[in-house]
Amino acid sequence: MEPTPGITILISIFERAMGARLEVAERFVLSLPQLFPGALLECDLALQRRTGTLVVLMRFAESRFGADARRRLDFWCGRTGIRATLLAALTPSQREVFLGNIDRCEPREKAIATERLAADSGRFFTEAGAPAGRRRAMGARPVLAMDVGGPGWQGVRWSPSERVLFVPGALAPPEGDELTLALRFPGPGKPVAVQARVLGVRAAEAACAGATAGFALVLSHPPPAVTEGLERQAALLPEVAVRREQRAHPRFAVKAPVLVTPCEPGASAEDASQPAAAAPVARDDDAAQQDDDAASGDDAAGAAVSIEWGSSEELAQDYVDNLSQGGAFVRTASPLPVDTRLTLTMRLPSGEELTAPATVAAVSDRGMGVKFELDEEDQARLAAAIAHISARPRRALVVDDDEVVRQMLQDALRQRGFEVLSAADGATGLSLLSEELHLLVTDVRMPNMDGEVFVRTIRRAGGESDLAIVVVTGALESGMEQRLEREGADAVLDKALGPELIAQAADAALERKRVARGR
Repeated sequence: MEPTPGITILISIFERAMGARLEVAERFVLSLPQLFPGALLECDLALQRRTGTLVVLMRFAESRFGADARRRLDFWCGRTGIRATLLAALTPSQREVFLGNIDRCEPREKAIATERLAADSGRFFTEAGAPAGRRRAMGARPVLAMDVGGPGWQGVRWSPSERVLFVPGALAPPEGDELTLALRFPGPGKPVAVQARVLGVRAAEAACAGATAGFALVLSHPPPAVTEGLERQAALLPEVAVRREQRAHPRFAVKAPVLVTPCEPGASAEDASQPAAAAPVARDDDAAQQDDDAASGDDAAGAAVSIEWGSSEELAQDYVDNLSQGGAFVRTASPLPVDTRLTLTMRLPSGEELTAPATVAAVSDRGMGVKFELDEEDQARLAAAIAHISARPRRALVVDDDEVVRQMLQDALRQRGFEVLSAADGATGLSLLSEELHLLVTDVRMPNMDGEVFVRTIRRAGGESDLAIVVVTGALESGMEQRLEREGADAVLDKALGPELIAQAADAALERKRVARGR
């Protein structure tokens, strides 16, 4: 497939496209006609089952796909956890390999015209493994979902007099774009949707301390509940936190297991690194600030990221504590001296492996702050990764060997704004702790690894103290509640409550934990 005159072809790749990730990919595909009316011509969809890699190939009319359209695509791709790459940017040999791999994919849909995208993509995603009875948002624009005061809220600022919300980030939609903003406020309520327009954009190259890169949204007729909730959240933010969030590039909490490889004496970090599918780069000024935060006891609360853990010992290994466009803080008992050159290898929520040449900027008793040293192309890779981290929804894991119960709990949690993963036993659930989890709802009686052992394994590792754990059981025996709470459960509930009340109680348990962390 050679470049065609008058047509711009871009490709996006979803790694680990299964379960909730597959549904994210489908929502992205369904949003394309609304994002690019008149510009999108057709799409190809292909899945490599063995690796769970899903490819979306998009063909646009070149005359209608300008700079604003590309910024829009990059922004929504980043929020989804992928990157868009021009097919023409690949070398002829790379194109040959890429297109050869697509030809071997199954299922595959070729040249789906825009008007057929909803129907034909539905068939494709069902064959790929999406639930047959799922809800599909036909032709809907993607929603900018934000958890007020929660994950991804770092650096967000509200101006009540102008009704303007500033959202930090190196990626931004073009000025003038309209979108739906879904805000979830602390408490048991569901997200509130409000229409917004992009008022202005501050590009990454124009960012500095006190002038964060990002974009301003003016809210159209926000209901009082929205304005009052945003004002309450702004009042809760301490002055020291405001100063931190006004840096050029806010940091975002992650918990990514990391491999730290010191360079040989005389070698550069870039010499030691291996090319990766997506490697980050960052500015020099943020890594030292991250270490200052760590040294002052400002722990970053984050959900587990990507790499699978198989035991409590593995859960306790070194990990990336937080990440920004400027660097990272690596939590470790054995920090390296300042100015040590090294390579970090980690895996981010999109499933991409990041290999980052870096230098130790500062050291504390908790670990070391590092700054990255990569080129301009890899800065774009990091921007996309951080856009996804900042966009991550509240995510729950439901573990129960009863498929009907699992599905009912999943549905009830989805109604409360969660993205939900599931597993049939504790052993499988442990491997899913590598995802970005905020809440775990687990049964007690299960094969392979029961709920009590599951909870004990997680809590004794010491790395999952921020995860809210709710245990459910169909037979609440005497002493069980106290025993499970000693193991680390935040709540123990009887299944007789029903899925809606269990989801409400689980949401409340997560909220209590978040409030306690903020004190």
